[in-house]
Amino acid sequence: MLSAGVEIPPGEVKADSGEVEAVIHAYLTKRYPALANLSAETQLLGSGAIDSLGILELMTFLGERFDIAIEDGDFERDNLATPASLVRFVTGRKRN
Repeated sequence: MLSAGVEIPPGEVKADSGEVEAVIHAYLTKRYPALANLSAETQLLGSGAIDSLGILELMTFLGERFDIAIEDGDFERDNLATPASLVRFVTGRKRN
């Protein structure tokens, strides 16, 4: 897994779920110290670690980093519930 200090230029992360997971994990643990013990199934919504503005920032980050379009309909609980659901969302979007 990549450390939080590893930088990957936007658009250079492929649809490989391992790479996507590493980038998402690094972002979340660096941006939200309360998520220091983050796992793939850590609940992001309702945990208090990320508020609504944080969700907006997270989705903006994902769009820019992975070069994917983020639409209003993407802000669904199924996409945002856990780091694993974020990985599925990004890899699914990168393949389309």
